[in-house]
Amino acid sequence: MPFLSERVCDPGGLDDVHRNAFRQALDGETAIDLAFLSTHPHAISPFGPDSTALSAALSAAQVARVAELLGQIDFPAPLPTDDTEAAALIRSNGADKIVGGPKKYLLGHFDAVREFYRGASQRQHLVVLWWD
Repeated sequence: MPFLSERVCDPGGLDDVHRNAFRQALDGETAIDLAFLSTHPHAISPFGPDSTALSAALSAAQVARVAELLGQIDFPAPLPTDDTEAAALIRSNGADKIVGGPKKYLLGHFDAVREFYRGASQRQHLVVLWWD
């Protein structure tokens, strides 16, 4: 879904602050030292220069800010009202066959991201994203 953030937010006229919060939620930031995740008792994966995983993170303060800004977004507003146009945002063969329609699919994903960050913020958690 990260690649969709620009395609979904641009047509809806989201301002840069809210668009950036959505991007941060999906892509993280790279300025956080994740070396502690390579050591006991937090060792969950090798992180650092020798790692093959791509990683990013948001501090607890960044998570709180992202959660606040995502909570302010009226997400259906940026989405096209027509399912054919919403399917074009996904740019996938078969997008028109998504159960419930592409708009419902995108809204469901956005709501899940928003709820995830709300919960992480309430617990004062940082968020780590990685791909390997």
